[in-house]
Amino acid sequence: MRLSKFISEHTEVILQEWEDFAGSVHALTSATKAQLRDHAKAILAAICLDLDTYQSVQQGIDKSKGNAPDVADQTAAEAHAGDRLQAGFTVEELMAEYRALRASVLRLWQSRVKHADASDLQDMLRFNEAIDQSLTESLARFSAMVRDSQNVFLAILGHDVRNPLGAISMGTQLILQDTALAPRHLKVAAQVLRSTQRVSDIVSDLLDYSTSHLGGGIPVTPAQYELSAECRSVVQEMKLFHQEREFRVEVEDDIEVFWDRARMSQALSNLLANAVQHGAAASPVWVTVSRQGSDVLLVVQNEGEIISPRRLRVMFDPAKSFAIKSTSERSASQIGNLGLGLYITHEIVLAHGGKIWVSSTELEGTTIKVQIPSAGKATV
Repeated sequence: MRLSKFISEHTEVILQEWEDFAGSVHALTSATKAQLRDHAKAILAAICLDLDTYQSVQQGIDKSKGNAPDVADQTAAEAHAGDRLQAGFTVEELMAEYRALRASVLRLWQSRVKHADASDLQDMLRFNEAIDQSLTESLARFSAMVRDSQNVFLAILGHDVRNPLGAISMGTQLILQDTALAPRHLKVAAQVLRSTQRVSDIVSDLLDYSTSHLGGGIPVTPAQYELSAECRSVVQEMKLFHQEREFRVEVEDDIEVFWDRARMSQALSNLLANAVQHGAAASPVWVTVSRQGSDVLLVVQNEGEIISPRRLRVMFDPAKSFAIKSTSERSASQIGNLGLGLYITHEIVLAHGGKIWVSSTELEGTTIKVQIPSAGKATV
């Protein structure tokens, strides 16, 4: 008996095994029959349809890797993932359901088919490919929903923290205006104000990070302005914070752009802060801004420890960058930063229709280049 026909004729037995397994998972111990079975019947129907459809060798290879053609509507596997997440499943429990489904079908089929021929083996391969595709769809949807919920949480947290931070900042500024206070008290108040601003900057980065992951990227509001003067102003501000460091600046005059002034100043400030933090203390930070045809090229360069190709590949992704760190590096990062600045800079550049890349060599040190159309994204 062909496997697709077997599944169709024994759907209820297979569903009962799925239900029994789902019922053993703590998140669904008190669920109804419908909740336990969820989209299992639709998933099986999709698998049967797949088994009965012609498939080339390459299509089979693609499907086994989770690269089946996209469908317009939500698949049963994707809907299943959403329901299981809402029911409190972990990703491991979701995977276990598919593992149990695969084992149930093959075990039941084996008891019916005593001697397998070439068509049976082909059916088994096709079935495993279909299960892998359904699992991939479920995991992708599950992971995306988890990420979205985390980003919503970060956005809400950042928004709620801003109000008390604003109150602390305003109160501290009032204290600093009191000339009757002892110098040591004014010194403490000044430190509180600086720390509050630092926390406020971190919260802003978190909000940008979460917003960009919720779709649409970093929001920008382009307007015409003179970039050259703005770049010099950002560098001058950085010099005030890091008076011990040398900045060598070459900015071409009269560069007019149609960008988001605040966002691009934030991006340049992030790049400079990164160069100061990771560059050699005795060497300067080079900043170059010039025209490249209809584009503007911005370069920030510093000497220091060479960055490995492995780290360069994930430099603008804080999650991946953190994941490849050793345990000791992760501990050290608790007193450093999470690399959100570079990620936000990357998103700002993309929002303007530009590109950003980095290189790190013994001869030139670490160089980050940003190239953006001077007239903004509309020209891309």
